[in-house]
Amino acid sequence: MLGSLFAFVSNGLIAAYLFGAAIPGTHRVITPESFGMVEIAPRIWTDAPTRGPELLNLVSAARTQVGTFFGDAPASPTMILCSKQACATAFGIGGNGLSMADVAVMVSPGGLTLGTLTHELTHSRLHRKMGLRNIVQQPYPTWFDEGLATHLADHPKWVGRITQNHRNRILEIEHSWQLADAFDELGVGRTYRGAAMEVAKIESNIGRAGLLELIARAEAGERFETVLTELRSR
Repeated sequence: MLGSLFAFVSNGLIAAYLFGAAIPGTHRVITPESFGMVEIAPRIWTDAPTRGPELLNLVSAARTQVGTFFGDAPASPTMILCSKQACATAFGIGGNGLSMADVAVMVSPGGLTLGTLTHELTHSRLHRKMGLRNIVQQPYPTWFDEGLATHLADHPKWVGRITQNHRNRILEIEHSWQLADAFDELGVGRTYRGAAMEVAKIESNIGRAGLLELIARAEAGERFETVLTELRSR
């Protein structure tokens, strides 16, 4: 009986894996070699191994930029670097890139730039201690999360008018699922750049040390807004 049950469960898990593997999506990061990717360095995969030195230089530069800002070792997520759109589609990469906490960073052909890689690695470093609990109870509001990544990477770039009303609207983006509405209302570029302006304003007010203290204390579990208010009043 137990043997039959074990066989049933095992077969079910295998079938689920095979079914899931056949569907494009970010879950493919678990076994990138199964989908034609080549590992050009530990945990760095691409569909263009002949571009290995170029891609590794980009990753190294982005990691250096993030590490210099935070003053510690940058995150080392599994990286999926797609040079062709078919690869990006297979791994479910929308836009230029995405990060999955500190587990993975994936970029499409348009994201093979220092700006995009630095942006996404900033998210990875910021999310290094995030668990399931943080999906609902985020340590940082989304406007800060996206603003910091844009501020540090200076990417995405956008030139245009950003009013105080725009910035007030951006400060309402507390959770990731609220981004889509802001994009619809303000545009993607204005939203990112406006968020970066808010982070730059914080850094100007409390300094780089204060900004890093804000991040560290929020990461440790203190309420972001409470810490920010305290640091601004010093």
